[in-house]
Amino acid sequence: MRKLVIFDFDGTLVDTITDVGICFNEALKVNDLPQHPLDAFGRFAGGNLETVVSRMLPQDQITVENIDRVKTVYRKLYLESKKPNTKPYPGMMHVLDTLKAKGYKIAVNSNKGQALLDDMVQKMFPPEYFDEVVGYLESRPSKPDPCGVDMICRACGMRREDAVYVGDGASDIATAEAAEIPCIYVTWGQGNQKDEENPYNYRVVNTADELLQTLQNQGK
Repeated sequence: MRKLVIFDFDGTLVDTITDVGICFNEALKVNDLPQHPLDAFGRFAGGNLETVVSRMLPQDQITVENIDRVKTVYRKLYLESKKPNTKPYPGMMHVLDTLKAKGYKIAVNSNKGQALLDDMVQKMFPPEYFDEVVGYLESRPSKPDPCGVDMICRACGMRREDAVYVGDGASDIATAEAAEIPCIYVTWGQGNQKDEENPYNYRVVNTADELLQTLQNQGK
């Protein structure tokens, strides 16, 4: 029984994509670059911020300068945004509350900047709710490197063999595979059918209730 559950943040625990898309479109507009329909931003998600920005730029506009310009404006806009459309996915609070009540350790591993991730976790969840929260810092490798998984394991006093990873995209599957831990793939985020069919997935789940059941039935 794996008693440490590591969750991706965006697209897994929390529905952030609408507010992310609004802020990215404004950052693109400010830099005289083409904008996108809000429902397109799910296709750009996954990986660090530089990778995400490069996916939304026209091929002939993918330069270090453009990526840096869009990234800088986006970070400011998103930090200042009230994020009115951002909230936990239906049923996820019940999943987290149940796991905590049953003695599981719960943690977050994200490529969202550490300071921003800490701020959002603090505003959206009860104090000291998660056992560890690991976001992106330039001083350490980002997902899919297993650095974050190892940091979480150390902080929780557990081993990789005690952990399972829950995510919604290719970078989450790759992170779990790099750490050699099972991956439970959720279908409500920004992934696609190719991710869903990745043979590394331990389980594919469609609802929060199904996720909770899967987590509690590991090893049975």
